[in-house]
Amino acid sequence: MDGQVEITKKQFPRHKLFSRELSTLMYGFGDTSPPLPESVDVLEDILIDYINNTCIQAAKASGRRTKVTVDDFKFVLRKDPKKLARVEELIAMNKEIETARSLF
Repeated sequence: MDGQVEITKKQFPRHKLFSRELSTLMYGFGDTSPPLPESVDVLEDILIDYINNTCIQAAKASGRRTKVTVDDFKFVLRKDPKKLARVEELIAMNKEIETARSLF
């Protein structure tokens, strides 16, 4: 082996992880209430594939390190300014929340 770490996509059973949230989002963006289950399932498949691929890319960006960091995800999202800005906004909010908790 030449020192490369192989990262593969894991298959796991779908448990309708995001169905409720996706239904609400779909309704909010103009779909019927409730949206067709088939539509929610397709959108959930797309979402899970996107999350999987993003995690795989972040793991590849981490190189030989065994741990994936937030910076690896920021590196993967660097070409999408909206997503990168949202990640940075969430990180800043998380720091504010931790600071507020430490005061109490």
